[in-house]
Amino acid sequence: MRNHPCLLALLGGLAATACTSDPSAAQSLCVAHASAVDCTIDGASAESLSLVAYSCPGTARPDEDPTYIDGVPQGLVCASHASVGNDGTSGFCCSAQVTTCAYNPIAICDPNTYGYQCRGANRPEALNPAIYCNQGVREGDLISYCCSGATRTPACTQSDAVGCSPRLMGWTCPVGNLPAAQDLGANKSRADVYYQVCAVPKPAANPKYNSLCCYTPGQPPPGSSCEQNTAVAGCDPGRFGFSCYGPDTPEDDFGARISCPNPGQAGVSAEGYPATLYCCDFQ
Repeated sequence: MRNHPCLLALLGGLAATACTSDPSAAQSLCVAHASAVDCTIDGASAESLSLVAYSCPGTARPDEDPTYIDGVPQGLVCASHASVGNDGTSGFCCSAQVTTCAYNPIAICDPNTYGYQCRGANRPEALNPAIYCNQGVREGDLISYCCSGATRTPACTQSDAVGCSPRLMGWTCPVGNLPAAQDLGANKSRADVYYQVCAVPKPAANPKYNSLCCYTPGQPPPGSSCEQNTAVAGCDPGRFGFSCYGPDTPEDDFGARISCPNPGQAGVSAEGYPATLYCCDFQ
C-alpha cells in the first residue's frame, strides 16, 4: 500500500508540522441520521458502541478528509454498507470521535475493501466494531490496513481447549488453513507479526477442522531460507516441520526454541520445490 498524500508531504518536508484539510467539506455532503443504516451489532445499539450512522451521495464518505498532525493521523473510521437509497446514496457506520487512523484513498486493496493508516497499537476494529480489516503492514511509524464493512468470520479461532503447552497458543482451523495474525481479533493487534509457526495439526472433534499448537517467532535473520511446513511426511502431530532451501537449518533461523534431533532429508516443500525437510521439537 502507498502512503496518503498528506503523509508524503510531511515526509518530503513540504509541511512543517501538519497537512490539513477541511473535514466539513466532505462531511457536509453526508447526513448523519440513525435511519441511514442499521449500526447495531449483536443487539448492542449504535449509541452504546459509539457509532454514528451516515448516508452519503455518490462516492462521498464521512471519513475522506483526514488530518495529519506531526505525522499522526486524525480521522473517523467508517464501515461502508451497500446503497441505502434509490438515489444512489450509501450508508456508513462511523466512529463517533476522531481517532488515530486516517482513510487512505490511494491504498492498494482488494475490490470492495479500502485503506486506513493508523498510529499506535489499536487496529481499526478496536475503534469501530462494525469494520473488519486484514492483517496490518507496518510502514515506518504507521500501520496500513485494508478494511471492509462486511462481516467476516475468522478462518481460525484461538482456543485454550486444544491442550497445548503453556508456551504455545492453541487454535482450531478448517482443514488446510493456518492461523493469521488478524484472527487474534481487534483487541489483540499483532500488526507487525506476519505469521505464527505451527506444529503438525491433529484432527479436531469435527472432521472438517484441525487443532494446532503455534508460537510467534522472532524475526528470522537476513538471508534465512527455512519456513514452516506442516505436511512433512512422518512428522507426528505436535512436532514442527520445516522446509529449508539453503544451507541453514531451522535451528539457525528460528533460534534456541527449535531443536531438530535428526538430520534433514531431501524432499519437496509444501509448494512443490526441492528442499531439505526437518522434523523438530519446540524447546
